[in-house]
Amino acid sequence: MEVAGLERKQHENPFNYTDDQLMEKQLALKTMKELYPDVPTYYAELVYDMCKNKTQEEIDKIKEKVEKEPFKYAKKENKKLEN
Repeated sequence: MEVAGLERKQHENPFNYTDDQLMEKQLALKTMKELYPDVPTYYAELVYDMCKNKTQEEIDKIKEKVEKEPFKYAKKENKKLEN
């Protein structure tokens, strides 16, 4: 139902996926949810979008960085003060 002067809310599509690609993404996310039920949808979408829009070389660089560099917000071990 259309209401004069009001627009329907559009889903965000920052990667400009086509309708077919959006359906493919929806199916992939459903499959991911079945395989990994404990992973939040937000993170599943991040992984899907990254794998779909990055080259394998870019993904490998990200993986290397994660393995080598400490996470910016990781808790640092408390060092005991010696008296």
